[in-house]
Amino acid sequence: MNLRLLQLADSAFPTGAYAFSDGLETLTQRGDVRTADDLTAFLCGQLAHGWGRQDAPASALAWSADSATLPELDALLDDLKLVEGPRRASLRIGANLRRAALHLWPGDLSRLPPTRHHATSFGAVASALGAEREDTVQAYVSSWLLGRVTSATRLMKLGGLDAQRCAAQCEAQAGRCVTFALRATPNDLGGFSPLLDIAAAQQATLEQRLFQT
Repeated sequence: MNLRLLQLADSAFPTGAYAFSDGLETLTQRGDVRTADDLTAFLCGQLAHGWGRQDAPASALAWSADSATLPELDALLDDLKLVEGPRRASLRIGANLRRAALHLWPGDLSRLPPTRHHATSFGAVASALGAEREDTVQAYVSSWLLGRVTSATRLMKLGGLDAQRCAAQCEAQAGRCVTFALRATPNDLGGFSPLLDIAAAQQATLEQRLFQT
């Protein structure tokens, strides 16, 4: 796998993604996600019905999109991300990723087309850096999954090893998510996760918060 892609997908890459839980904080405070089994079910559900139906395929489509198609993908994500918090988080992380990548690899990314959301930025940057399309999607899905279990260790009584076990138990669903993403067309993007949408909308009203969304 392209070493630059691994760097781009690493949690230490300065995108600020660590500051966002996209509703998981609300679910843990409310008691909907309390145990390792709950977290595994939440992650698999998001891969199958939520994030995995929007962002993962958007990254795959962005990898091969031209400068005329990328704005359409970003506009589609604007429409699909119904809750303001996660939508703004995606835009902010996307902008941070582009800024950091352009700083590190200015020559390779000198012709990088405009992108706004995290998914489109990741796909376009990875493509410009020479990463393979399947590797790009796998890295993006892995980055999301490991980012969420890391967030969970800050929100729950859950150790690092138990959190990693949750991620490992999602391997089959993550694989299906990658397969779907690689085959998807723009018309396939969607997702249905009303519980998480409500939780994400309510996150700003929590009395105590660790995350911005």
